[in-house]
Amino acid sequence: MIDPATVARMKASAQDSVSCLPHEEAALPVRYSSNTVRPNAIHHSGYALVLDSLTRLHNRVYIAECLQQLLKSPRAARIAVLSVNLDGVGRINDIGGYDLGDSVLRDAASRLAGLIGQHGLLGRIGGEGFIIVVDDHGNPLAPGAFARRIFDLFTAPFEVAGAEYYVSVSIGIALSVHEPRDASALIRDAGSAMRHAKQYGRGRAQFFTKDMQCQLQRRFRIEALLRHARAAGELKLVYQPIVDSASGETVGAEALLRWSNSELGDVAPAEFIPVAEEGGLMESIGDWVLEQACAQAGQWRWSFAPHVAVSVNISPLQFNEHLVRHVAACLERSGLDASALQLEITERVLMPDDPAVSATVTALAELGVKLSIDDFGTGYASLSYLKRFALHNLKIDRSFIQGLPHDRESVAITHAVVTMAHALGMTATAEGVETREQATVLFEMGCDMLQGHLFSHPASPADFADALSDADLGNKWCAVPQSNP
Repeated sequence: MIDPATVARMKASAQDSVSCLPHEEAALPVRYSSNTVRPNAIHHSGYALVLDSLTRLHNRVYIAECLQQLLKSPRAARIAVLSVNLDGVGRINDIGGYDLGDSVLRDAASRLAGLIGQHGLLGRIGGEGFIIVVDDHGNPLAPGAFARRIFDLFTAPFEVAGAEYYVSVSIGIALSVHEPRDASALIRDAGSAMRHAKQYGRGRAQFFTKDMQCQLQRRFRIEALLRHARAAGELKLVYQPIVDSASGETVGAEALLRWSNSELGDVAPAEFIPVAEEGGLMESIGDWVLEQACAQAGQWRWSFAPHVAVSVNISPLQFNEHLVRHVAACLERSGLDASALQLEITERVLMPDDPAVSATVTALAELGVKLSIDDFGTGYASLSYLKRFALHNLKIDRSFIQGLPHDRESVAITHAVVTMAHALGMTATAEGVETREQATVLFEMGCDMLQGHLFSHPASPADFADALSDADLGNKWCAVPQSNP
């Protein structure tokens, strides 16, 4: 921890900075990190700019000023900044209102202040976030041990109005020994580490690393460039065939989104799709994908493949009333029969018992569009949604197909999924099929359709059309021997 004398000097320096602010004079109570109230500590309204009105803790501006002073001291290479964020306060606000959530935040501030005492700096940085500055005494493991003490603080529930509420915390840690001696950079990096911790589950602590900064910068750049990708003509669709397991006939194609940028090169969907979702871009990009896929399938069906269908992946963020309207518009413009369009959604879309989800499923079914569960078997354990919704196809995840035909567990799970799909009146599709042995065992299980590199890598619309019209794809595999004419 930072010794009390150093804390006092930093506060005095920060107060000098505040006293220069041109505001009318007023007296404000001040809560220090020991959680004791000292009325009239500073008779200047400028102090209002560095005081959090809810918790009576210092805010980010004041903590940053104190931290900057500390980084000019001999202890500069021994400082740890912890960004502490409460998990679940939003849920408490939904249950009991913002007054209840504010009460929890005040109690959380008291717990943290009691832990730190006069040996560190504590402030609130807004929302459910707090910032802590401590001395790691030259031991990079010390902040981790301190983080565990913070976790222990929140094992006990918050008691408000006779009810108990449990809140966990996520913690990001930035060390001055690894970073430029700049207060704003340390606070920023601690916040980045905290958000990284949240991505992998609540109640975790994460140290900031240089690699993390590079990832964050790349993610920021991806979002900036992705906003202009559609207008720049950088997005395209490729198509991978879906074949009948018995005859080898190509019965459909999955439309897959690709992005190639002049600066970044080819960016994998696994990297840019989450960025699009977080950046609010998924609806517009998803609309474009649907328009292109429906138009392409309509053209193929009209010209040379009257029975081919198209599958399109739908983000959970797209699954709403707008999707229904847009699907209807795409079908009308393209002339594609609704039964030739299959929307692939993940299990987590259907898990919430949400009337809006049910209404969307019902409306799509009324249009005649088919729904398929993508990556089946990798999501939630509950299967109740299979009974609640009118679904048409289960797509078995490639992680199970990879184990075929030798892994007993993969064989058992795949066979069980195929059997269950048929019992519920649905078809089953296996994705990630790469060998004839896998295709053979899937056919013997009764799996209806196959997809994977055994038949074709994803291809451009022109290449896919050439292969489809030449029947090259269907000739690569046929489980049922064909008699010679």
